[in-house]
Amino acid sequence: MVIKQNPLYREIIKGLHWNLDASNNSQSRYQCLPKKPRAYLLIACTGDNGITENEILRTCRLSSGRNYCSELERKLGITLKRMDEPNTDGIGSHYRYYLANKEDAQKVVNLILSYENSLLTESDISQILALYPSKAA
Repeated sequence: MVIKQNPLYREIIKGLHWNLDASNNSQSRYQCLPKKPRAYLLIACTGDNGITENEILRTCRLSSGRNYCSELERKLGITLKRMDEPNTDGIGSHYRYYLANKEDAQKVVNLILSYENSLLTESDISQILALYPSKAA
């Protein structure tokens, strides 16, 4: 999966896993983010691999992962792509959400930047935007 090769995604995942290394008391800069920009950043960093609500729940320790996807759509006037995936236990399914293009990703980045202490660097922004194709004409 390409997502595991994305260094920014790996850094964010490592920073958001609260119990990754209990012996290390240093707090990741991503753990300092409020819950909404934390979830939005995770969604933006997944590229065309997308993210499931369960991944948002586990990684960010938030409830109702799909609510963050729905809120992005409402706030920004975008439509996230959805892929229905069966659950691993064979009972039911869930959606994998992902941003459609670079323009939508830029809107999400701008929203994250609107929060105090967004922590995104120019390099982070470039890495996020590089994950997405430009909007088709």
